[in-house]
Amino acid sequence: MAEEINLVGQLKFASQHLFNLFVFVGILYYFLKRPVTSFFQSRSLNIENSINSAKDIIESAQKLYDDSSSKVSQIDNEVTQIRDSSNKICDNKVAEINDNASSMVALIERDTKEIIKLETKKINNQIEDQILNKAVELALNDIKVSLTPQEDVKIIKNYLEEVKKDVISNN
Repeated sequence: MAEEINLVGQLKFASQHLFNLFVFVGILYYFLKRPVTSFFQSRSLNIENSINSAKDIIESAQKLYDDSSSKVSQIDNEVTQIRDSSNKICDNKVAEINDNASSMVALIERDTKEIIKLETKKINNQIEDQILNKAVELALNDIKVSLTPQEDVKIIKNYLEEVKKDVISNN
C-alpha cells in the first residue's frame, strides 16, 4: 500500500506540476501571443520588404547592365566602323600618293631623257663647231703656206673659164 500511496502522491504531484505548467503556458500564451505574433509579422514584413527591395535592385541592375551592354556593343560597332573607314581612307591616300609618285617619276624620267637628249645635241654641236673651227684654221694655214700670188691668178682664171662655159652652154 505504501507503494500505492507513493504512486498516488507522485501522480498528484505530477498532476499539480502539469496543471501549473498548463496554467503557465496558458498565461504565456495569453500575454505573449500578440507581441510574438506582431514580432513575427513585422519580421516577416521586413523580410518580404527586403526581398522585394532586393528584387527591385536586381531588376534595375539588370536593366542597367543590359543598357550598358547594348551601349558597349554599339560602341564596339562604331569603333569597328571608324577603324574600317580610317583603313579605307588610309588605303585611298596611300594609293593616291603612290599614283602621284608614279606620275612624278614618269615626268621626271621623261624630262631627264629630254634634258639628256638636248645636252647630247648641245655637246655634239659644240664638238662639231670646234672640229670645224680647227679644220678652217688648218685649211687657212695650208692655204697661206701653199698659195702664192701666181697660184691665186691661176685659180681665178680657171674659175672664170668655167663660169663662161656654163653661161655659154646655158644659152
